[in-house]
Amino acid sequence: MLKLIFFTTIFLISVNELQAQNTFKAIIKDSITKELLEGVTVSIKNTTNTTKSNEAGKINFINIADGQQVFIISYVGYKTKETVFSFPFLDTATIELLLSAEEGQLEEVVVQGTRSNRSIANTPTRVEVLTEEIDEASTMDPSKIAHLLTHSTGIQVQQTSATSNTANVRIQ
Repeated sequence: MLKLIFFTTIFLISVNELQAQNTFKAIIKDSITKELLEGVTVSIKNTTNTTKSNEAGKINFINIADGQQVFIISYVGYKTKETVFSFPFLDTATIELLLSAEEGQLEEVVVQGTRSNRSIANTPTRVEVLTEEIDEASTMDPSKIAHLLTHSTGIQVQQTSATSNTANVRIQ
């Protein structure tokens, strides 16, 4: 009697395991351009079984229970799609799933700009001559000279080290 219970239990466990041995492979593409879509989320409704498509647009589900299963396919910028498949699924080939782009209208973008007909070579440039200020600043520490140069047009001074008091000077 004990042997009968043992074998019945083993049989029921193995039948239960066989029920969830279905696999499903698919490739996800754009419905118009047929471009492979990477990062598409695919889940089976009412389960925690979820996956994302790889760089080749492929998904692979294993251990799917028998019966009708609803696959929910979602991707940013595309309409969410629900597709029903019945398992056991006799077709072992990779299924092609197509997603349609979601239609939406963006806000209006206005770009404005101005341009003169003069080239930079012909544009007048302001020139300053520093004489007395430089003579006075040269006796000071270098940061004072950098501070003096920041007030001149077309010169940018950027401090590169606070400990050694060094700076970069850019002249336009």
